[in-house]
Amino acid sequence: MKIPLITVLLVPLALAVTGCQGGETKGGGPSAARTTCAGVLDAQTESAVRRLADIHGPAKVEYEGDPALTASQLAAQYLTGKADQTDYFFCGAYRGSAEHESVRINFSLTQELPRASTTGSEFKGYRMGKLARVSSRAGYLYFDCSSVKFDRTTQLVRAEIDPITGVTEPSDAAREDNLRVLHGSSRALSRLLECEPGTGITGSFTVPPST
Repeated sequence: MKIPLITVLLVPLALAVTGCQGGETKGGGPSAARTTCAGVLDAQTESAVRRLADIHGPAKVEYEGDPALTASQLAAQYLTGKADQTDYFFCGAYRGSAEHESVRINFSLTQELPRASTTGSEFKGYRMGKLARVSSRAGYLYFDCSSVKFDRTTQLVRAEIDPITGVTEPSDAAREDNLRVLHGSSRALSRLLECEPGTGITGSFTVPPST
């Protein structure tokens, strides 16, 4: 039996369209089918995220990200010997059905701590991990992780909160919430990486001394 020509043409096209669905977008960002990171962050950290994103009361918050994948990507980067700093998306919080994260957390492996002169004057330093610096809109934290996933070597991990737009909290309160988010997300990642004791990240959050 002859197969109609139109069927021959349409089948490859359907397969091509199907193959483009799911996963991530071409630019490496989240796809339409979001993977949730809800539940990975503790309640205290999620509350801090809501305040930073200016999401109050019953307003809906959606969390997107794959923290286990982030841990795997960091371990894979170590194993391949790739030295450059690559940011891996960990978790993002959306206000309702917004297309862009109100709060976005990334992790990377890095080689050294930054010099104080490389950050703006709005950043304040704190003794958390090896180093933490936060402003009212952003922040980063460095900590050591010794793990079987890194062949029991010690790697320097960097957590970063991308600059947040629309922060309405007073500056001091926003800095504290940025510290909470860095602490909670880094603690979650260190569990996924199976970091040994010595990260400098405490079990529960308290505001650390400033530097």
